[in-house]
Amino acid sequence: MKRDWVKIVLGIYTVFIIFIFYLPLILVAILSFKSDASITFPILGFSLYWYIGPPGLVGTSGFTSGIFYDPQIGQAIINSITLGVINASIVVPLVICAALTLRYAFKGRDLIFYLLLAGFVMPAIIIGLGANIFYKTIGITEYSIWTVLPLHIVYTMPFGLILTMARFDPLMVEYENVARVLGASGWKVFRKITFPLIRTQVISTFFFAFTLSLSEFLRSSFVIAGVGTIPTYVYNQMSVTAPTPKWFALGTLSMAISLTLLFVIAYILTRGQRRII
Repeated sequence: MKRDWVKIVLGIYTVFIIFIFYLPLILVAILSFKSDASITFPILGFSLYWYIGPPGLVGTSGFTSGIFYDPQIGQAIINSITLGVINASIVVPLVICAALTLRYAFKGRDLIFYLLLAGFVMPAIIIGLGANIFYKTIGITEYSIWTVLPLHIVYTMPFGLILTMARFDPLMVEYENVARVLGASGWKVFRKITFPLIRTQVISTFFFAFTLSLSEFLRSSFVIAGVGTIPTYVYNQMSVTAPTPKWFALGTLSMAISLTLLFVIAYILTRGQRRII
């Protein structure tokens, strides 16, 4: 009976947390389909204007089209995707090299590990401000996605590192040692033994790095100019124009991409775990 009550309480608590987390996201998605330009309830009608409205159809408060007709939003989406893909492509090999190194015990190992983790432990505003000062000190005054890239690498790499290192175990080392005894080279051991065993984590690291980069705002805001990425573009527009459901439409699109990628990561990790078992 006591266990039943514990399960009920935990179930209610879980539902409450999920409700609190997803309610704002659901409200944003609903408001993005409003037919008028207000950003509050009640909803007088639903429309796709803020998504696919041609120029001039939904013009209000400086906006003249739906998000798929807005060239600045298109550029922000391209910038975000480009930055995310490049960031993930760099993070993956860095994570593999770091994980392969840190799985062995050596002097200074813990220090290096925690220094790498500092990328997401340190306050984002401190990292962004520090990067801004550093760039100005060395003479970089024109900001773009390339000045943001190092910050995203430092921020997203720890997540992939933890995910990948969790896969290493003594049994994997035994497999590698047996392969070496049988005459396999270091590269062949990695290609035939190590990488297949961590492939699931490597793929998940890529999607994690891309997803985190796609939604990162605070660090990026200090070292980017122009249209920027989706989060910085929305923030800059909110600073100079009245809010409309168009922002919610862009946020809903970004949220849909992020949630889809998270489900892909969960599927990959779950499938990989089943194969291991």
